[in-house]
Formats: sequence, C-alpha cells, structure tokens
Amino acid sequence: MKIVYGKTLTAEETRVVNNIASECGILFDTARLLFCRNIDTVQKAKAFLNPGKHAFNDPFLLGGMADAVNRIKKAKDLGESVLIFGDYDADGVCATTVLYYTLKDFGITARKFVPEREDNYGLNLNTISEFNKEQKIDLLISVDCGISDGEKIKELERLGIDVIVTDHHEPPEVLPECIKINPKIPGQRYPFKELCGAGVAYKLGYALVGEKANEYLDFVALATVADSMDLVEENRDIVVEGLKLFNDKNRLKLPFKNIIGDANKQITAQTLAYTIAPRINAGGRMGDAATALKLFTCEDAVESFDLAVKLENYNTMRQAECDKIYREARQKIIDQKADNDSIILVADEGWKTGFIGIVAAKLVEEFARPVIVFAGCDGYFKGSARSVEGFNVYDAICSVKDLLLTYGGHSQAAGVSVSIENFEKLKSELNLYAGQLKNTMDTEQKIYAEWEILEPISLRFAKELDLLEPCGVSNRKPLFITSVSGVDSNPLKVGSPHYAFKTSVFEMLDFNGERNVALLSFPIEKKVVFEVNLSTYKNKESLKGYVKGVYTEYEESEQNQPYYLYNDLEIIASGKARGSIHHLDELSVDREDFKRVFSALKNLSGKYFKNAVQFAKKYLGNENVYQSIFVIKVFIELGIFSIVNNKFVFNENEKNALTNSKLYSKIYSLKVDYD
Repeated sequence: MKIVYGKTLTAEETRVVNNIASECGILFDTARLLFCRNIDTVQKAKAFLNPGKHAFNDPFLLGGMADAVNRIKKAKDLGESVLIFGDYDADGVCATTVLYYTLKDFGITARKFVPEREDNYGLNLNTISEFNKEQKIDLLISVDCGISDGEKIKELERLGIDVIVTDHHEPPEVLPECIKINPKIPGQRYPFKELCGAGVAYKLGYALVGEKANEYLDFVALATVADSMDLVEENRDIVVEGLKLFNDKNRLKLPFKNIIGDANKQITAQTLAYTIAPRINAGGRMGDAATALKLFTCEDAVESFDLAVKLENYNTMRQAECDKIYREARQKIIDQKADNDSIILVADEGWKTGFIGIVAAKLVEEFARPVIVFAGCDGYFKGSARSVEGFNVYDAICSVKDLLLTYGGHSQAAGVSVSIENFEKLKSELNLYAGQLKNTMDTEQKIYAEWEILEPISLRFAKELDLLEPCGVSNRKPLFITSVSGVDSNPLKVGSPHYAFKTSVFEMLDFNGERNVALLSFPIEKKVVFEVNLSTYKNKESLKGYVKGVYTEYEESEQNQPYYLYNDLEIIASGKARGSIHHLDELSVDREDFKRVFSALKNLSGKYFKNAVQFAKKYLGNENVYQSIFVIKVFIELGIFSIVNNKFVFNENEKNALTNSKLYSKIYSLKVDYD
C-alpha cells in the first residue's frame, strides 16, 4: 500500500491559500484543503462554502428542454396517456419517482415502470407493447436510459408513440431521432455535465412545476450519491439541499423513515451511500426492482413499512450472495493465475447478474487491476466492469465491440454481454488492448492522505473540516497521517473488537482493530492514517482519530526485515493481494518444510504469544525466521493453532488443507510467477 500525500505548496500557491483563508474567514489549513481540491480562487471558495439551490443552473439551458416541456403540455391539454420508463438501480428508481411526482403536480397521472435486471438495461419493446395493449401510450418518457436506444425508438414511433429521452449516460455517435435531454450531448449551453439520471429528471420536473420540484430533492440527492457521481459543483448543491430534507424530521418522507429506523439519526452523504442506497439497489439485484418503486410512491403507512422490511431482507440476502460469488471469483482468479493479467475477466454460468458489479468493485480493490465479472444469462454471459485510475474500460470494451452482443457505460464502469463461445477470445483481445496501455494504468494500491500531523489539531480546524461536507466521489473526506513507533493498542472493553491507542496527536480509535495490534507494537516506525472525529458528550467537546490504516515503509535494516515481512503477510491474509513482498525468495510452499516447522510448533503449545515475529525469534531460532513467520500465519488462519489469552494453543482436532489458506494460496501463486 502506497500512501499518497497531498500537494506541496509553492511560495505563490501559499500566497493564494493565505488570501483564500483571509477573504473567507477560515484557517490556512482549511483553505489549503480547498486549494488541493481545485477550489483555487476566492470566488470558487465562497461558492463551495455556500452551497445550495441558489446556485442551481437554469434547466432551459439543457438542449431539448423547451421542446420536452411543450410536448408534455400538449399531453396534458389533450389528456394523453403517458408512460415513464426507468431503470432498475437506485438512480433509475429515484428518477422514475421524481418525474412521476412532478408530472402529477403538473396535472398528469402517468403510468410508471422499472424493468428487472434480467430484462437488461434500456427500453424493452415487449414490455412497452404490453402497456400499449392495456392502454394506448401517446407519450413515453425515459429516465436514466434511452440515449443508446435509437433503433427501438424508431420502432416505437412507428407504433404512434412519441418519445422523450432523459438520460445522463455517454451518448453514442448517432443520437436517437426524438426529443432528448442529456447534459453530455455536445454543443449545448448547460454548464455542468455530471448530473445523474434523477438529476436530469428533476431538471425536467423543475421546468414544468418550478420550485414545487424541490420537494423531491431528497430522492435526487440519494440518486446522486448512489450512482457515485462527482460531489462537486451542482451535484454538491443538490446533495446539500437533499440532506436538508432528510434531516428535517417534519419533512422526512415515509419510505425513508422506515428504511432508516432511527428518527433522530443525523443523515449524511455516508448514510445515503451505505444505509439507504444498498437497500434500494437490493430490490433490483434480487430481481424485484418494482418493490423499491412501490415503496417510494406508496402513501400507506402499513404498506410502506412492509415494503421497507422486504428490502431489508433482500439486502441481507444480497450481502450473503455477494460474499459467496466474491469468494468463488477470487479463487477462480488465483487458480487460473489471472491475478497479474492486464485486465481480469472471470465468469461462471451459475452466478447471478444482480451481484457481479459489487463483486467486480471488490476485486478491483483487491487486485488493483480492471476487472470484468460475468454471469450466465439466457445462454450468454453478461458482465459488469470496474476499472482503475488511468484506464478507460469503456474505451477498452469499444475496441472489441465486434465480439459483443451489447455494451455501454462510463470510463470507470461498464456493462457488456458476450456469447459464451466468444468469451475466451474476448479475454485475449482485451488483455492485448490493456497490455499496450499498462504503463498508463494505476495498478498500485493507494490510500490518499493530506499531510502528516505532528502536534494536536485545534477544535476550530476540526469544526471547519465539516465545511467540506458532503464528502464523496471527487471530494474525499480528508485523511491525515501521524507517525508512531511501538505502541500498545488495547480493547475499548473486555471482549470488544474495537481498540484504542495514544499518539502525539490524540487518542486513536481502531474499529475491528485486532489486525493492527501486533504491527503497532513492533519497534519500527509506522504511519497511522486517520480521519478526524469531533464528538460532544455532556456538553464537552473532544477529538479522536478514526484509524483508516496502519502502514510501514520498508527500510534496509536486518533487524527490521522480519517485521516488514510480517506486515506483508498480514495484508495478504486479510484479502488484500499484493504483487510482490519482501523476502519472497526465503519462503517455501513445500509441504515438507511446513511439516518440519509444524513439528516444532506442536511442542510450543501454551507458550506466551504476542506476535509471530517475536515468537519465531524466541522459540524457532534454528529455523529460517521468515519461513517460520509464514508457517505460523498460515496455521493460525486455518485454525490449526490459535491465540487464547496470549497463549499459543494447538487445536489437535482441527484438520484443514493448506490450500484453504488465502495466504498460502497467494504466496504459492507468487512463487510460481517468481520462479
């Protein structure tokens, strides 16, 4: 893991930061954070520090907006039938909801529909035909989809259905021949290109009903965060206004009350991302996106509660299924020795399409490579791609479009489908393409921090950090660094998985921090990456650091080398793959070498154990210390040995194969490549 520090300021940049701090009435360090986020003028800083709806752009700057409003007015005047066609993810469901309510406020009660994931993304002619048979459709309005459906739109218009497309995805070279609103279509005056699908739907709603549309900004804020949009400029303004609705308990909508549960809970962008959005997405992932749409448009308290419970159950099932697919996909990658491919493609006909995007994102984090995970779908493979910095996965997919059935997406995320017989050729062609761009691809695992802090942080600075909220994509929550040598990390209370330790800055809280206890105790310099937390208890304010990682920097010292090896093995055992480790040549995966160390370890059961390095040095001095550390870590992972009350314990009834160890499997894979 590489720690990436924030920008070092030049003398001229320091002058600019001082000026921003002075003009805005903030600390130099706060102004420095803004400057490093490209908020590099007083005007930009004042706008950033005063976000809200006063800064919204005029919806009529969007190409097609005036035509869309006129067509909808005609539909109202003539009493025409309108269908809203959305998408199955949180953005699509929110967009459908926003347009449904704003059309209702305008005087049109539209029918509404979101497809299921298995029906594929985009306009579905069969479904639309069924709606048309039930009641003639005069006007169809797409939300969060449609910009790539030119041929389908021609067919709809042959059926006498007018179409308005509202979308935010990358437009194709040939645009559909209909009214279309998409901020990414070139040549228009709208100044912000990164609205989500619900953001575009809101703009249309605002053009129809004015400020009445602001009542639905909570849905738009949720969609903006859920769709991982950049939280800058107008998106930042939207999320700020949406969070005001979430935190006004008199205006908190019934579906959100039932999802959140705790009516007094402060809602942040993180709540939207990690609590609400996964539950809305869970419906679509489990093949029941309609439940989320029903929840958002339901006004009955009992039904709303039941629908929220249903989504909660879906989310629990989703988590279990994602974990299962992740484990299987990870093992396939290791078995196929694909972890060092330029782009990793992994497939299984038994996986469900609703979960592969989440799994792909986890695998990218682990292997630091672009990843496409494919699941079986009606006799072909449907894939979800996620990428790393510096590699446009959508461009990569476009380069092999002749092999594909369908494709679409963005630079960092895309969807693709391919016949099963073309899968291996696709893998080969994409790796050839990605291999040529490998030098531009960022495949090193990184954690981003602002700067190192040597002395306590002031309460004022901690409070001013809140000015950067809402934090998210393109506006990361600030992380800082402090250095420690050997420190004792202790549980908050007996049996707690959470630990605390003291530094020169302030006390650190390390949630689920047992993994860091041994490393923190080692007498070598470590960097603690942390987030500042300001809490109030009984009217007393206090500061603590929330630990985000503990890392070492390799130093050529014979005494320290075993500690660095231990750290590498800890990272791998925790599921974070690493391309190379220190002293790999000293490690053996031969079973006979494991048996020899195992025989020695059996006789050490009951001995005091603080960490594998000190234990190996003290009791296994005749063995290679690096190999001993490796073997101890593997056997503890497999449960053959365990640590009980700081005692090394042999579990003689525990039987487990070496290949069931993540650590052993990864080192085995690295050794094969290395040798």
